[in-house]
Amino acid sequence: MKKIAKVSSSLPLTSIMENSQDVWGIKDRDSRFIYTNRAFFDFLNLPQGFDVVGRRDDELPTCIAEFALIIEKLEREVIKSGQKITLIKTHFFGREQKLQPYLYETFPLNNKRNKCIGTVFYGRKLAIISLPHYVDKLTATLLFEPPSTLFTQSELRIIFYLLRTMSAKEIGKKLARSHRTIENRIRILYQKAKVHSLRDFKHFCHQTGFDRTIPQVLIPLGIQFIE
Repeated sequence: MKKIAKVSSSLPLTSIMENSQDVWGIKDRDSRFIYTNRAFFDFLNLPQGFDVVGRRDDELPTCIAEFALIIEKLEREVIKSGQKITLIKTHFFGREQKLQPYLYETFPLNNKRNKCIGTVFYGRKLAIISLPHYVDKLTATLLFEPPSTLFTQSELRIIFYLLRTMSAKEIGKKLARSHRTIENRIRILYQKAKVHSLRDFKHFCHQTGFDRTIPQVLIPLGIQFIE
């Protein structure tokens, strides 16, 4: 541990990491943290004085502890293959604990003899992402946070399906509710938006950004591997 820590601290890259607004860190071959920058602490909402050196992901009081085995497996693949791995991590990150995705890359860390002695990881927040699974057109960009608190999460889910031309009966099947219940909920949505028709409601959503909002229940938490 001391040997690899000495190697990592001598790397010019660490000075760049320390002053970066993005997440940076270094681990040894056993997936133990050797170095993390200040942005890493904000990313996982860790106290600034918390000592991460020598710990693994499952030893941190964070949301990613439950994914530690997956992360360690991927890091072993990086060490074995010598190739980087790219992920998207989606969870309640940051000091504000907002649901958001991070692009996360892990690289092999080699010494002067080209022997892999650990891994370097890098992460940056994705403000918006495309989710073609949920939309008809690949050009649509969807938001994780609604533009306002006008609608509840359950209402956002109805809006999501309603804007994709689903009938009250079809939405009812999705949500395990009667079509009459959905029709009543839709009338409440119209009242909140101060409109009287689906056409006007769609226009309202387009103007306000609700047509690009993904309800949290449709956003899978966890790690998505990118080929």
